[in-house]
Amino acid sequence: MLLYGLNNYYQNHRLYRQSQSFLQLLGDVEGSCYVKEYCDPYNQDGEEVTYYPKGAIANSYFTDTFKIKRGFKDSKGEEIIPDFTDISWKSDRDSKFLLPANWKGWTPENGEYAMPKDWNIWTDNDKDAQNMNGTSYKILPSDIRDEHLINWMNPAAFPSFTKLYGKIKLDPGTYTLEVAYRYHVDAFHGEKFVRLAETSWMGGRSYFLGSAYCIVGFFCLVAAAFFVVISRQTRAKRHERKKKIDEQLVHYKDQNNNAHSSTL
Repeated sequence: MLLYGLNNYYQNHRLYRQSQSFLQLLGDVEGSCYVKEYCDPYNQDGEEVTYYPKGAIANSYFTDTFKIKRGFKDSKGEEIIPDFTDISWKSDRDSKFLLPANWKGWTPENGEYAMPKDWNIWTDNDKDAQNMNGTSYKILPSDIRDEHLINWMNPAAFPSFTKLYGKIKLDPGTYTLEVAYRYHVDAFHGEKFVRLAETSWMGGRSYFLGSAYCIVGFFCLVAAAFFVVISRQTRAKRHERKKKIDEQLVHYKDQNNNAHSSTL
């Protein structure tokens, strides 16, 4: 798998996470945000045409693209084209990201739809974008069901995260990765990185869960050892306290029996 990642990027910020319209993603172009102000200034353009999709998440769509070829940089190796199908959750494709009934694309003559505010920066670049072998590719999504857009529209839980860019299978050897640098991160002191990962029937490799389980398990063992030590140190005191209580109960019973006998 080919993944891209960002550091110091807070997709988990409350205002950022809520800067989208779930109704709009379900096919209602005029669907409002949970709170209207959360989507400002990415609600409408200057002609009061609604952005589709609206909100900061869609507007900040990741526009870097990657190319991989065999061999070194100056060689004429074969380009490896990733598989971009089924890289998002099936439930999102089937239920969450749905096209409007009259969708015709982001075209000037179709005034009902305006692409997000900052996407216009890349519309001209879209026409000139080409792979190493001369075939064209798209920088921007073709519609709301684009799987790169779907992955981006699902905010990450941590400020350091990765998102799936494509599925790729590489044989052992030398490869060159070419990055089209468009997404600037220096303004918020962020970092970008690319990762190649292997998958199995259990999914991708994740060190986070394993590390979390080991750390929690370690503290549980320390806590268990602490309570065992405390229990052993207080065992004699607890035994002595119990013995005194038993003696007091026996003495109390004897006194009651003597008082009962004297009464008779």
